[in-house]
Amino acid sequence: MKILLTHTYFIEEDAHEQKVMKPYPPLGLLYLTAWLRENDVEVEVFDSTFSSFDKLISRLEAEPPPILGIHCNLLTKYNVMKLIRYCNQHNIIALLGGPDASTQVEEFLRYGADIIISGEGEDALISVLQRLEEADKHSLQDIPNVSYKTADGEVVQNPRQASKRHLDHYPAPARDAIDLELYLNAWETHHGQRSVSLITARGCAFTCKWCSHSVYGWTHRRRKPESVVREIQDIVETYRPTHLWFADDVFTVNKRWLLKFRDIMNEAGLRLPFECISRADRLDEELVEVLKELGCYRIWFGAESGSQRILDAMSRGVTREQVSKATGWCKKHGIQSGYFIMFGYPGEEIRDIYETIEFVRDEQPDIYLTTVAYPLRGTTLYDEIQDKIIYAKQWDNHLQRELEIKERFTRPLYQFAIKKLASEYRRKQLRAQREQHLKQIYHSLRSVYCDYKIKQLADART
Repeated sequence: MKILLTHTYFIEEDAHEQKVMKPYPPLGLLYLTAWLRENDVEVEVFDSTFSSFDKLISRLEAEPPPILGIHCNLLTKYNVMKLIRYCNQHNIIALLGGPDASTQVEEFLRYGADIIISGEGEDALISVLQRLEEADKHSLQDIPNVSYKTADGEVVQNPRQASKRHLDHYPAPARDAIDLELYLNAWETHHGQRSVSLITARGCAFTCKWCSHSVYGWTHRRRKPESVVREIQDIVETYRPTHLWFADDVFTVNKRWLLKFRDIMNEAGLRLPFECISRADRLDEELVEVLKELGCYRIWFGAESGSQRILDAMSRGVTREQVSKATGWCKKHGIQSGYFIMFGYPGEEIRDIYETIEFVRDEQPDIYLTTVAYPLRGTTLYDEIQDKIIYAKQWDNHLQRELEIKERFTRPLYQFAIKKLASEYRRKQLRAQREQHLKQIYHSLRSVYCDYKIKQLADART
């Protein structure tokens, strides 16, 4: 039985990404495609990134598939809902997967989805397709990780079961199933690089309370370094990249693995600039040197907060001092450091916000990104504060990132905190350069104004 896979992310609808223009293909769908091919399933991918919803509908109208597999994440919910309605009207089975579908099973099924696969999709999807060859969509009992509706409309959620399959048993993602040159050309046009993403592992066993484990659970499985190097060789030969993105949750979990990976890369004569995500507690100076030798030019850290009290509340398992040390090693060995910063975590007070601003200002990472915390279904944070989440709209009219939390400050205060951080960070840079005095004055004044607004808004809570 043929299946069409899509992910409903359209860059034309994402104003922020149009400015950044660092798109990457849907690796999860490409892994699924390779697995389906290996199991003799006829599969096609409609890669929506550089397309449009209308073109996706035109493809469905031209050759309606019996099954449409839809990846659903935090950003794509509304497009997924539109596709579900289309499938319902045209006798197409709407099969959902991905983090949002895995944590909102009943809602999506009640809305009209036919089948939801939670967790990793490879084995469950094969089982579903085999069952649909001999039975209808209401007869999916006993397939782990699958949810569906009976003929009477009752929602059934089969037990979930973590995958134990070694990652090297899966084929490499089927990059030939999409036009990867569209991504490479976008990178080359806007950044002078040709960048390709890959993973060396699935899952994360760390305990950050706000982080979703809805797909891989609390597991971490890693490919053999020989397998990763073979994939990189194929990528280099086929796509001529000048840059790699290791999309693992934490690239530096296993030091022995990384040392062996370095040796095999050196034997193969491979060295490409790349960036990755790490944790400050999973780095030492030797590893930073190894990463530099491999070609790493930027490491991203979940610094999150400059307040140790908030870091502990998040169950980060990392200290301010560890982040500071890791940043220092990066500077010493010529690797850029990038911080992820989160404001608005439940329990955060004004003093914690200022500790974060001062920490980022003083550490001077090369780049940082900010967000305001939101409660994702299936996370420990969500479970802890469920009675404090504000649902201003019905399920089908809000995204999870739009949810507010009782008893924390209002969004305008966090926006002024972000602006103050930007001015403090930039002002220190300018002072170190001993130039652009007018800009220093501007950022000093803006910082003071943000202080005034933060103080003014500090008494307001959601």
